[in-house]
Amino acid sequence: MKIKIIVDSSSGLSESQANELGWGFIPLQCEIDGKRFQIGREFFIEDYKKIWEDNKKVDATTSASSPALSELEVSKYINEYDLVLIYPISKHLSSQTSFLMNQFKDNKKVYVVDSKRVSYLIVRDLLIFENKINNGIPFDEAIKHFEVNNERLILIPQFNDALVKGGRLSKSAAVIAKLLRIVPLIKYDFGILEKEGIGRVFTKSLEKTVSEMYEENKENLEDKILFVVHADSDLIESLISKFKVITENKLPIYSIKLPVDISIHTGIGAVCVTIANVDKGIKDKITLFAKKW
Repeated sequence: MKIKIIVDSSSGLSESQANELGWGFIPLQCEIDGKRFQIGREFFIEDYKKIWEDNKKVDATTSASSPALSELEVSKYINEYDLVLIYPISKHLSSQTSFLMNQFKDNKKVYVVDSKRVSYLIVRDLLIFENKINNGIPFDEAIKHFEVNNERLILIPQFNDALVKGGRLSKSAAVIAKLLRIVPLIKYDFGILEKEGIGRVFTKSLEKTVSEMYEENKENLEDKILFVVHADSDLIESLISKFKVITENKLPIYSIKLPVDISIHTGIGAVCVTIANVDKGIKDKITLFAKKW
């Protein structure tokens, strides 16, 4: 089959990065102080970081993609390809997936993934899927991969403002957390963000989390990579240096930007870490969307 892949901006890719991988792109939307933007097409994490630094109480929300834009993107490929596969943000984090499924339910040439992923997890899934298709594995078999690979993935916010605004942390709890220097540890489990525990200091909590992950995996590091997902370039270099020491320089480390769609809800400064399996067949494509340290 000739298949065209489309991602949305929750993948963490910009439109140009998605196109470089040969994929189409649908932007989710954000509204910042009353102005609406298409994420990954005209508004990027650097733009939001600057706005946030100027006003940490900025009024920012996200919403699903415009149906008109989704229809326009699909129409570019529908005649040239046997199938258009859309891999959107996790259905547990947004209405995007259900909207797209409903929009294209009568079009047999469009397949919308029942997504439980976000950020680099979407990109990795699709690179593996492409590799399987290119090796002659039937479509129905290749898509089963989207239901596996649920590595331990922990997100740690540096600031609690966005969590309070989104109702994920009460104001009183945020005050206590600030006084006691407590940070929440949030695990990403098959598309759902859930409480994992608490730490005492942001950087120390990250170091402890990476150390625990490394100990769990150190007996078999083949084809494994430490992924660090972040929104603040000013912070990442010092963290990576510490992670290299923790992992004894035995584990490749890659970093990618946290999607705007997620940063608005977790705050600038949030960092997500995981040790992920990366198939040999897709390693050469990682540098198209991630930075190797």
